[in-house]
Amino acid sequence: MTNLPIFDTILELKLTGQLAHFRKFYTNASSLTYSIPPRTGICGLVASILKMPRDSYYDILSSDQLGVAISIAPNSGFRKQFFTTNYVGNDKLINDVSGHKQCRLELLLPAPGKELAWIIYLALKHGSQPELDSLEERIANQDLGYDLYLGQRQFRGSIALLDRFDAHQFSFLPESDYVDSVINKGKVKELDLGSFSLNIERMPLEQALESKGKKSFRRSIRFADVVIETSGKRLSGKFTNLVELHNEAHSRISML
Repeated sequence: MTNLPIFDTILELKLTGQLAHFRKFYTNASSLTYSIPPRTGICGLVASILKMPRDSYYDILSSDQLGVAISIAPNSGFRKQFFTTNYVGNDKLINDVSGHKQCRLELLLPAPGKELAWIIYLALKHGSQPELDSLEERIANQDLGYDLYLGQRQFRGSIALLDRFDAHQFSFLPESDYVDSVINKGKVKELDLGSFSLNIERMPLEQALESKGKKSFRRSIRFADVVIETSGKRLSGKFTNLVELHNEAHSRISML
């Protein structure tokens, strides 16, 4: 990703739902889920809001054009639970049990007494990609295009605009002693010991459309091991290449 100061606006959004499944790319028979929506999933949500055709948005929503940071929302919490799902082949009737295939599906659910929610930060540069210029207005007006789904179409999501930060309301930090979002492990130089609940999940960050013969296919072109504080606590240590928001909490976030 190019230097963060190219962005002139950061939108702070809250993404919520009752159920979610963000499929891990290395999953086989049992479909495992990430603890957070991966960057590629967030790009899919943005494309859905803007009504971009499938596979048309990878360049428009590349990391040079759209910065994405993710944190666990305050007062939220999740748990994971497996369910067994029946899948039916395309050439079979739904009541023909001979065509059913069972698959274990891991879902994200709200923890008891909590909500399932994430804070999403989108960094934009107005005018660089005209398709993105209407995003803030669409979310504020709940004009959500093709609507929001948390990994699969049966898991509806909601999104709300919490705040907007213009260029003078945030700054780039080459180094930081704390971080409030998930972060690429490569940007963690040192992590202080403390009462944390940490996951490290390898996930795709960026995709591209490639052609082979007469066929085109989607391919993940950038991956990272992402450090997640699953209770949403601020992590202390030594971190690089963050953005500090000039809000009351002086939140520091890392673009994936």
